[in-house]
Amino acid sequence: MENREDLNSILPYLPLVIRSSSLYWPPRVVEALKAMSEGPSHSQVDSGEVLRQAIFDMRRSLSFSTLEPSASNGYAFLFDELIDEKESKRWFDEIIPALASLLLQFPSLLEVHFQNADNIVSGIKTGLRLLNSQQAGIVFLSQELIGALLACSFFCLFPDDNRGAKHLPVINFDHLFAYVTSLLSLLNLS
Repeated sequence: MENREDLNSILPYLPLVIRSSSLYWPPRVVEALKAMSEGPSHSQVDSGEVLRQAIFDMRRSLSFSTLEPSASNGYAFLFDELIDEKESKRWFDEIIPALASLLLQFPSLLEVHFQNADNIVSGIKTGLRLLNSQQAGIVFLSQELIGALLACSFFCLFPDDNRGAKHLPVINFDHLFAYVTSLLSLLNLS
Protein backbone atom coordinates (compact mmCIF):
# COMPACT_ATOMS: atom_id res chain seq x y z
CA MET A 1 0.00 0.00 0.00
CA GLU A 2 2.76 2.46 0.91
CA ASN A 3 4.31 2.01 -2.55
CA ARG A 4 1.28 3.49 -4.30
CA GLU A 5 2.14 6.81 -5.90
CA ASP A 6 -1.50 7.94 -5.84
CA LEU A 7 -1.93 7.23 -2.13
CA ASN A 8 1.39 8.84 -1.28
CA SER A 9 0.32 12.01 -3.10
CA ILE A 10 -2.70 12.49 -0.81
CA LEU A 11 -1.56 10.85 2.43
CA PRO A 12 -0.17 14.13 3.86
CA TYR A 13 -3.66 15.61 3.41
CA LEU A 14 -5.51 12.75 5.13
CA PRO A 15 -6.04 12.25 8.87
CA LEU A 16 -4.96 8.59 8.67
CA VAL A 17 -1.62 6.94 9.33
CA ILE A 18 -0.11 4.01 7.43
CA ARG A 19 1.55 1.09 9.21
CA SER A 20 2.36 -2.38 7.91
CA SER A 21 0.70 -1.57 4.58
CA SER A 22 -2.61 -0.65 6.24
CA LEU A 23 -4.35 2.64 6.94
CA TYR A 24 -5.40 3.43 10.50
CA TRP A 25 -6.98 6.08 12.66
CA PRO A 26 -4.83 6.97 15.67
CA PRO A 27 -6.17 5.19 18.81
CA ARG A 28 -7.58 8.33 20.48
CA VAL A 29 -9.60 9.17 17.38
CA VAL A 30 -10.93 5.60 17.28
CA GLU A 31 -12.02 5.95 20.92
CA ALA A 32 -13.81 9.24 20.23
CA LEU A 33 -15.50 7.95 17.06
CA LYS A 34 -16.60 4.72 18.77
CA ALA A 35 -18.11 6.71 21.62
CA MET A 36 -19.95 9.03 19.22
CA SER A 37 -21.14 6.08 17.12
CA GLU A 38 -22.93 4.72 20.20
CA GLY A 39 -24.95 7.90 20.62
CA PRO A 40 -25.14 10.74 23.12
CA SER A 41 -25.87 8.49 26.10
CA HIS A 42 -22.36 7.05 25.66
CA SER A 43 -20.43 9.99 24.16
CA GLN A 44 -22.20 12.87 25.94
CA VAL A 45 -22.23 14.67 22.55
CA ASP A 46 -25.72 16.15 22.79
CA SER A 47 -25.22 19.83 21.94
CA GLY A 48 -23.35 22.00 19.49
CA GLU A 49 -20.93 23.10 22.20
CA VAL A 50 -20.11 19.51 23.23
CA LEU A 51 -19.74 18.53 19.56
CA ARG A 52 -17.30 21.38 19.05
CA GLN A 53 -15.29 20.20 22.04
CA ALA A 54 -15.25 16.61 20.74
CA ILE A 55 -13.99 17.85 17.37
CA PHE A 56 -11.38 20.01 19.09
CA ASP A 57 -10.20 17.00 21.14
CA MET A 58 -9.91 14.77 18.05
CA ARG A 59 -7.94 17.44 16.21
CA ARG A 60 -5.65 17.86 19.20
CA SER A 61 -5.02 14.10 19.33
CA LEU A 62 -4.05 14.29 15.65
CA SER A 63 -1.68 17.21 16.44
CA PHE A 64 -3.64 19.48 14.09
CA SER A 65 -4.02 23.23 14.43
CA THR A 66 -7.06 24.60 16.22
CA LEU A 67 -10.33 25.32 14.47
CA GLU A 68 -11.28 28.62 12.90
CA PRO A 69 -11.86 30.71 16.08
CA SER A 70 -15.43 31.78 15.34
CA ALA A 71 -16.42 28.21 14.38
CA SER A 72 -16.93 27.40 18.06
CA ASN A 73 -19.91 29.71 18.27
CA GLY A 74 -21.20 28.41 14.93
CA TYR A 75 -21.59 24.82 16.17
CA ALA A 76 -23.41 25.99 19.27
CA PHE A 77 -25.61 28.44 17.35
CA LEU A 78 -26.58 25.96 14.63
CA PHE A 79 -27.37 22.97 16.83
CA ASP A 80 -28.50 24.73 20.00
CA GLU A 81 -30.42 27.71 18.61
CA LEU A 82 -30.95 27.80 14.84
CA ILE A 83 -32.48 24.38 14.20
CA ASP A 84 -35.42 23.31 16.33
CA GLU A 85 -34.96 21.02 19.32
CA LYS A 86 -36.50 17.97 17.62
CA GLU A 87 -34.18 18.25 14.60
CA SER A 88 -31.16 18.90 16.81
CA LYS A 89 -31.99 15.81 18.89
CA ARG A 90 -32.24 13.79 15.66
CA TRP A 91 -28.77 14.99 14.66
CA PHE A 92 -27.25 13.91 17.98
CA ASP A 93 -29.25 10.66 18.32
CA GLU A 94 -28.99 9.45 14.70
CA ILE A 95 -26.89 11.49 12.29
CA ILE A 96 -23.74 12.13 14.38
CA PRO A 97 -23.56 8.42 15.40
CA ALA A 98 -24.03 7.35 11.75
CA LEU A 99 -21.29 9.73 10.59
CA ALA A 100 -18.95 8.48 13.34
CA SER A 101 -19.66 4.85 12.33
CA LEU A 102 -18.89 5.71 8.72
CA LEU A 103 -15.62 7.34 9.76
CA LEU A 104 -14.60 4.20 11.63
CA GLN A 105 -14.85 2.44 8.25
CA PHE A 106 -12.90 5.16 6.41
CA PRO A 107 -9.50 3.39 6.49
CA SER A 108 -10.93 0.16 5.07
CA LEU A 109 -13.04 2.06 2.50
CA LEU A 110 -9.91 3.82 1.30
CA GLU A 111 -7.94 0.57 1.18
CA VAL A 112 -10.67 -1.12 -0.90
CA HIS A 113 -10.71 1.93 -3.16
CA PHE A 114 -6.99 1.61 -3.87
CA GLN A 115 -7.20 -2.17 -4.29
CA ASN A 116 -9.84 -1.71 -6.99
CA ALA A 117 -8.57 1.54 -8.55
CA ASP A 118 -6.33 -0.14 -11.11
CA ASN A 119 -9.05 -2.53 -12.31
CA ILE A 120 -11.84 -0.10 -13.21
CA VAL A 121 -10.61 1.13 -16.59
CA SER A 122 -7.83 -0.83 -18.25
CA GLY A 123 -4.58 1.13 -18.39
CA ILE A 124 -5.99 4.24 -16.71
CA LYS A 125 -5.22 5.26 -13.13
CA THR A 126 -8.45 5.97 -11.26
CA GLY A 127 -7.20 6.12 -7.67
CA LEU A 128 -7.73 9.14 -5.46
CA ARG A 129 -4.66 11.31 -5.87
CA LEU A 130 -3.39 14.83 -6.00
CA LEU A 131 -3.15 16.13 -9.55
CA ASN A 132 -0.88 18.98 -10.56
CA SER A 133 -2.31 22.06 -12.23
CA GLN A 134 -3.43 21.32 -15.78
CA GLN A 135 -2.79 17.58 -15.30
CA ALA A 136 -5.59 15.45 -16.71
CA GLY A 137 -6.95 12.63 -14.59
CA ILE A 138 -10.02 10.69 -13.59
CA VAL A 139 -10.99 9.35 -10.17
CA PHE A 140 -13.76 6.89 -9.35
CA LEU A 141 -15.08 6.95 -5.77
CA SER A 142 -17.79 4.86 -4.14
CA GLN A 143 -20.71 6.65 -2.52
CA GLU A 144 -19.58 5.34 0.87
CA LEU A 145 -16.08 6.74 0.37
CA ILE A 146 -17.52 10.10 -0.69
CA GLY A 147 -19.70 10.04 2.44
CA ALA A 148 -16.66 9.27 4.61
CA LEU A 149 -14.70 12.13 3.03
CA LEU A 150 -17.61 14.50 3.72
CA ALA A 151 -17.87 13.20 7.29
CA CYS A 152 -14.15 13.98 7.72
CA SER A 153 -14.91 17.51 6.53
CA PHE A 154 -17.86 17.85 8.91
CA PHE A 155 -15.73 16.70 11.86
CA CYS A 156 -12.84 18.90 10.61
CA LEU A 157 -10.44 15.95 10.57
CA PHE A 158 -8.36 16.90 7.55
CA PRO A 159 -4.98 18.46 8.33
CA ASP A 160 -4.85 22.17 7.50
CA ASP A 161 -1.08 22.54 7.36
CA ASN A 162 0.67 22.50 3.98
CA ARG A 163 -2.57 22.87 1.98
CA GLY A 164 -1.42 26.29 0.80
CA ALA A 165 1.80 24.90 -0.65
CA LYS A 166 -0.26 22.92 -3.18
CA HIS A 167 -2.93 25.63 -3.52
CA LEU A 168 -5.58 23.31 -2.09
CA PRO A 169 -8.85 24.89 -1.00
CA VAL A 170 -10.20 24.65 2.54
CA ILE A 171 -11.94 21.32 3.02
CA ASN A 172 -12.91 21.24 6.70
CA PHE A 173 -16.31 22.64 7.65
CA ASP A 174 -15.01 24.91 10.43
CA HIS A 175 -15.10 27.83 7.99
CA LEU A 176 -18.73 26.98 7.23
CA PHE A 177 -19.55 27.07 10.94
CA ALA A 178 -17.56 30.29 11.28
CA TYR A 179 -19.79 31.70 8.53
CA VAL A 180 -22.84 30.74 10.61
CA THR A 181 -21.35 32.86 13.41
CA SER A 182 -20.82 35.77 11.00
CA LEU A 183 -24.40 35.41 9.83
CA LEU A 184 -25.55 35.49 13.44
CA SER A 185 -23.61 38.72 13.99
CA LEU A 186 -25.22 40.29 10.93
CA LEU A 187 -28.69 39.23 12.06
CA ASN A 188 -28.06 40.73 15.50
CA LEU A 189 -27.03 44.04 13.90
CA SER A 190 -30.29 44.27 11.93
